[in-house]
Amino acid sequence: MIEGHGDDIYRYDDLVKMNFSSNVFQHADHSALKEFLMERFDVIGNYPEPQPRSLEKLIALKEGISPECVMVTNGATEAIYLIAQQFHGSASIIPQPTFCEYADACRIHRHIISYENTDDLIQLPRDRVYWICNPNNPSGNVLMKGFMDYLVRRSPRYTFVVDQSYEAYTKEPLLKAREMNGLPNLLLLHSFSKTYSVPGLRLGYVTGYPSTIQLLRNLRHPWSVSSMAIEAGKFLLKQEQGGIVDLESYLAEAERLRGQLRQIEGVRVFETKTNYMLCELDNATAADLKNYLIHEHGILIRDCSNFYGLSKHFFRVSAQQPEENDALIAAIREYLGGK
Repeated sequence: MIEGHGDDIYRYDDLVKMNFSSNVFQHADHSALKEFLMERFDVIGNYPEPQPRSLEKLIALKEGISPECVMVTNGATEAIYLIAQQFHGSASIIPQPTFCEYADACRIHRHIISYENTDDLIQLPRDRVYWICNPNNPSGNVLMKGFMDYLVRRSPRYTFVVDQSYEAYTKEPLLKAREMNGLPNLLLLHSFSKTYSVPGLRLGYVTGYPSTIQLLRNLRHPWSVSSMAIEAGKFLLKQEQGGIVDLESYLAEAERLRGQLRQIEGVRVFETKTNYMLCELDNATAADLKNYLIHEHGILIRDCSNFYGLSKHFFRVSAQQPEENDALIAAIREYLGGK
């Protein structure tokens, strides 16, 4: 679904003044990274490593695992498509609603897909791949670490792909690569894009059992990660914190935003353990609201009607600065009040 994601700011030229459509924190300080990359700009004159092993070694050191358990990818999305290719023709279970790329990748590689329907689960082959987004996108809910650990360990016949791209956006405990290192049926996805608020760099990585990681390496294209992305990754790993300086305060502001949205008549807001939240309109469509907000207020939100299982009334927003959040609330009140 190349055209169906949030952060479609490229569609609107200079209209966007406030971007609520991406889950990625919009106000990270990239000044030090920019300065570093300018000093390293000459690396674009040569090919990057065919496989970014130097960055993988640094990630492995930080994660407390062997470098053979890490593969750096062009965003977590490359890992998703490589995993789907590795398990070509498998049965895949994808609980909904969730990130659409899991299903898209599985369709390309001819998986039998179930959206966790009970009848499907009875009929599917016993060898299966479970795709779990945790924290989940678009809902923001988080499955407990103990439950996830139990699920993976009690079902060695199933392969679990657990996408933790938004692990830096919640205070809830999540699986750690070093704790799950001996499990051949688990792959964990991680995202520099989200953790360091640099989605334009396209940088992620997958951790897992060495033999499984090697199978994925055998499928990847050479030079899929650029020289600049590799250099940026090395720099970012040395930083004491990610793109969010104060997660607790940021999540408190997200909770304030959620409370304000819940006070608007005609808007339902779902529980979340992250900075982003799923909302439903009673008597308006997300597309109409999005169109109004962008053209009247320069505010961009995520229309969630293309998520499987969600209707045309669902949208998603992520918390921004307090004054921006207040502007969003006022604009939605204005729109619904005028209907």
